[in-house]
Amino acid sequence: MTTTTAPARTSVDTGMVAALSAAFLGCWVVLLPAIQVTLALRVQQITPGAKAAALSVVLAVGATVALVGQNVIGALSDRTTSRFGMRRPWLVAGAVLGLASLGFLAVAPNVPTLVLAWALVQFTFNVVLAALNPIVPDQIPTTHRGRVSAVIGLTQQVGVVGGILLIQLFLPNLALAIVMPGLLSVATVIVLVAMLKDRRLAPTDRRPFRFKEFLQAYWVDPRTAPDFAWAWISRFLMYCGGATLVGYQTYFLQSQFGYTAQTVTPVIFGLAATSAVAVVVGSIVFGTISDRVGRRKIFVIISATVQGLALGFIAFSPSIASYFVAALVSGIASGCYVAVDVAMVTEVLPSAADAGKDLSVFHLASVLPQMIVPVVAPAFLAIGGGGPNYPAFFLAGAVFVVIGAVCNQRIRSIR
Repeated sequence: MTTTTAPARTSVDTGMVAALSAAFLGCWVVLLPAIQVTLALRVQQITPGAKAAALSVVLAVGATVALVGQNVIGALSDRTTSRFGMRRPWLVAGAVLGLASLGFLAVAPNVPTLVLAWALVQFTFNVVLAALNPIVPDQIPTTHRGRVSAVIGLTQQVGVVGGILLIQLFLPNLALAIVMPGLLSVATVIVLVAMLKDRRLAPTDRRPFRFKEFLQAYWVDPRTAPDFAWAWISRFLMYCGGATLVGYQTYFLQSQFGYTAQTVTPVIFGLAATSAVAVVVGSIVFGTISDRVGRRKIFVIISATVQGLALGFIAFSPSIASYFVAALVSGIASGCYVAVDVAMVTEVLPSAADAGKDLSVFHLASVLPQMIVPVVAPAFLAIGGGGPNYPAFFLAGAVFVVIGAVCNQRIRSIR
């Protein structure tokens, strides 16, 4: 057996790209709406009196497992010598075991079991993501990767909205609402596996797995790349601010406006759809303006200021209508930040030769908040001692966002 490499062609198989995008979408339909809706409802079902604290533990452990799991499985995928290919075995195993993990999540009887179940869900579907990510460089010519990556990037926004819509179809049966997105994900993976002309690696060409090399994939020395370090810190804090709302929105809406487990999901769907449209519009409009004027940092300040004000307004929203307005404004500001942030990091990478590794390090700045924010959340939610203090938590998020923008201004090589 010999190693097959990325196809040397100038065109792409549109059917395979569609199947690849659908497989990404299937993962997001499982993971992202669960974080926003079904996981919160499941925790509330098990322990209504301590739901915020319990949710914090579940989210933190799951995010940690996802972070480590995706990187480890990604490295193993690059070294897989199966006759079925390098990516196919991981795709199938991750999707099937992921569906089983969702079933476990749906029947978990207590919080410790729920923590384990969600960790398994995060691990298995991140196995799928770890196998999906390298298919782009494996299969797509460089001249088409930008457009294909843009399409794949949109699957996250579609996954949130579509996943919440799917959940609504099965509620109030929470078990079905948890499991059915997994069936959709398995179906998309099966289609991709059937269409994928996977690379195969000869055992003689397999690189050894070195733990030191694996750890280096998480690090860039800030002393040699200070602008990159400031960009990383800025993104980390900005995403910390956003994470304060994402995981706890269900409980806040119930507390602030009296929604029940049955009535809150349509509201979250409306908010997700509003935010998704706003993010897309904001990224296109402000990304274009930033390119034309040749400035980046001013847009980060504008975005952070608006997002901070929106989080503060959300914390004390007098009505659901005002909450929707704040979510719309915040989404546009978030889109502005996303467009400028991506452009900015490409201009401060420490080394062109290590761009892939450095971008992976930068990606950690958007993943780590999912681990850290749930850990610190109980301290803010306990302020005042009269029940979960969501306004204090969201205001802390606004402060994180503003500090992140200030750190961004320390970047010297970009205007």
